[in-house]
Amino acid sequence: MANIYTPNQKAAKRQAIMQAAIDLFAHNSYTEITMQQIAETVGSSKGTTFRYFATKEDLFMTILLEDYQRYFEQLIAALTQEANFSASEYIAWMVEQTKRLIEQHDVLIRLNAIRGPILEGKANMAETIAQRDALYAVSQRLGQQLVVQTDNLLAQAQFSHLFIVQSGIISGLMNMASLTSFNHQKLARTYPDFEIQLVPEAQQQIKFYLIQYLEEFSKK
Repeated sequence: MANIYTPNQKAAKRQAIMQAAIDLFAHNSYTEITMQQIAETVGSSKGTTFRYFATKEDLFMTILLEDYQRYFEQLIAALTQEANFSASEYIAWMVEQTKRLIEQHDVLIRLNAIRGPILEGKANMAETIAQRDALYAVSQRLGQQLVVQTDNLLAQAQFSHLFIVQSGIISGLMNMASLTSFNHQKLARTYPDFEIQLVPEAQQQIKFYLIQYLEEFSKK
């Protein structure tokens, strides 16, 4: 008789597969990871893994979009505990969140960097769009929370858009910061002029961008 899993058991198995993929991705490049490795890490068969995620790209796209939703939800919850921001305090908050995103959510920014060129090639489009719609809705809620938090410093759409700009700055710098390594292996040479300190330079870039942006678009 076939095993019958409850919805809770299925959800737990799905989450275990995603966590195994995250753990492997923390120490390996995307191309090095196989669904067989993920299945072995979970302690299940590759067939079982494919029943939850049809491709490796589906799995990692789901991780990216669902974890971004959780990250935005965390920001919304944290903001509700904060006092209102002035323009300068909002900039300082975004600069600090840039650091936290890099240091505490590196899986998200690494996956975001390969979303277009790699993940979308074999990910299910309908499922991706559904997850993207859900992320968009959370992003709008986050933007609206910042409207309240800053006493209408910017419109909701502007606040939401600035998180996309933040992500683009981080992804771009992260990609260029890897010129002294090849496929996660450090090269036996240095390129001083190419070196990038990801956290301080990403913070600097988002700060400069926001200062200019607010000068041009702030309602106040």
